[in-house]
Amino acid sequence: MTAISSPLQALGSLALAKQRKRFSLYVMYGALLFIAYSASFLLRYDLPLDHRVLVLLFSTAPVVVFLNFLSLEIVGQLGSWWQYSGVPDIRDICLAAFGTAAVLVSAATWLFQLAGYSRAVLVIDAILNVCVVGGVKLGFRYLVETRRQVTASRSAVIVGAGVCGVALARDLRQAGDLGFRPMGFVDDDPQKHGQKIAGLRVLGPMDEMKSIIDQHGVSCVLIATSAISGKRLESAIATCKTSSVEFKILPSIADRMNRHLARDLRGIQLEDLLEREPVRTDLEAIRGALRNQVVMVTGAGGSIGSEIVRKLANLQAAKIVLFERSENDLFKLCLEMTSYFPHARVVPVIGDILDVAMLKTVFAEHRPSSIFHAAAYKHVPMMEDNCFQAVTNNVFGTYNVALLAQQYEVKQFVMISSDKAVNPTNVMGVTKRVAELVVRSLLHHRTRYISVRFGNVLGSNGSVVPIFQQQIQQGGPVTVTHPAAERYFMTIPEAVDLVLQASTMGFGGEVFILDMGRPVNIDRIARNLIRLSGLEPDRDIQVKYTGLRPGEKMYEELRLSGEGINTTSHPQIRVLHGDPVDFREVNVWIDELAAIVARRNVAELVGALRRIVPEYQPSERVLSACRIDKLDVAGGYAKARASLAADVSQGAISAAV
Repeated sequence: MTAISSPLQALGSLALAKQRKRFSLYVMYGALLFIAYSASFLLRYDLPLDHRVLVLLFSTAPVVVFLNFLSLEIVGQLGSWWQYSGVPDIRDICLAAFGTAAVLVSAATWLFQLAGYSRAVLVIDAILNVCVVGGVKLGFRYLVETRRQVTASRSAVIVGAGVCGVALARDLRQAGDLGFRPMGFVDDDPQKHGQKIAGLRVLGPMDEMKSIIDQHGVSCVLIATSAISGKRLESAIATCKTSSVEFKILPSIADRMNRHLARDLRGIQLEDLLEREPVRTDLEAIRGALRNQVVMVTGAGGSIGSEIVRKLANLQAAKIVLFERSENDLFKLCLEMTSYFPHARVVPVIGDILDVAMLKTVFAEHRPSSIFHAAAYKHVPMMEDNCFQAVTNNVFGTYNVALLAQQYEVKQFVMISSDKAVNPTNVMGVTKRVAELVVRSLLHHRTRYISVRFGNVLGSNGSVVPIFQQQIQQGGPVTVTHPAAERYFMTIPEAVDLVLQASTMGFGGEVFILDMGRPVNIDRIARNLIRLSGLEPDRDIQVKYTGLRPGEKMYEELRLSGEGINTTSHPQIRVLHGDPVDFREVNVWIDELAAIVARRNVAELVGALRRIVPEYQPSERVLSACRIDKLDVAGGYAKARASLAADVSQGAISAAV
């Protein structure tokens, strides 16, 4: 009974508090309206007010105040938030005041049958209502914004004194938690120079930005105009860099308004799909380990890699080496870093983790103290059809980078793994499991080797959520493999936070996992996304079941039966300790796999992978390829493959160190 009564008492207390607040607000409005009405008598009649005028005041005040009160309620001003008052509120107050005055002036003859009552009082009262009620509300807003601006630590100038610039200035005044205090505008229109717009003075043109920054102690420049040319923008950014001040660019209103809801879902609603509270980590504790360090990120252009780069920029890493094979992805990431992290020192390197000579050059030149290895092939069905590429990239590539980390005395090596490495049923999963074993075998007193294992990442490239969003945008159908399929999910930021947190915990050889709660039903995610887009599943958008794809499981796992799981200092991070792995045995695996990849024999490859990872259960598609490999039609098939292997063997073997 007590458990039920406590929430009811809390709800009752909350309702009572709201009623008291609303009653206090009504009393305040009533007092302001009465003060305005009394002042109208003082202006209309000479002082001192005689007994006859006082009788007129107090006998008519209840009706006039009540009607003004009712008009404010009709226009929605009694329940409005004072700290957001503006021109629309003054317009509503004028409408209410003069509307009431018009009614009262028309009805004064029969409503106030009092000798000596002047209709001018009602007109004056309307004017004073606007001044008193509107003035108090605007004054309250001014006090709130002034108090917020006092706490803002960074002074800023806004480039562009137009619509976007004025809107940004007002937003910054109201959003004191952003930490920006607008000092003025910079605009090339000479007619605006020296003028005040939205309470801020236009300090001068962009050509004088350097002197404006120095004179006013500006710490940030906010570019809020789409009319600026590319050359002028480049000049402004160069000035900011020369003056060592931060700069940010505000997207145009059209760019923000024309985007489809599904495209903006990642920043708005993705955490709601987790059906649990997102994991929070203390990045300040991580900052001490990575600040002023040289950090290398492989696969820097991917979803996880790029987020690691952003976090490292915020953590003030001295230099971030962006190692990426995709030229386009690396180019986009560099543009983003230039725009949003101008002070971060990033070094873009186009390279392949299979190119050992290139890797040695990068290690020798930059001498990273930490490596976050995010480069991998991860698409399950695609890797079923490209198993040799999966082994080459995920196993040989990891071996190359990890071994060179030891050779060049890197302090820590963190590999991004996957829940699909647990009891794998696909090539992608088994290659990630082999990569985990490779990393575990490299226990070295100068380099800490750890792996971080997590489930599917919401919003990453190729994950279900972007696919569902695109299908919804196209009108459906939304394709789900199976209505009962479940996966562990996390957001990109918390996945990267886990990686960074784990990098400060490991001593070497561990596998860290996130306590992700209960797995999430894929079908439910699809239906929730449809509803979040304002549509109804199976009515507006069809949900179609396609069946599990090759190599996919119905349910995912996070640890093997033989892995011991222990708690860490973080309540939602666990650490797995498995059996040690002999590095000499790993070298035997690498040599065997390299020879098999050179021969391009699927059956041999599957056999080798099952010897290394006994729990691996190949999919039917891979087993079919194995059966084909075992066929020898008059020796022609085997001879053709042997000839092909001879052509590519040299390149395949050199893929490993």
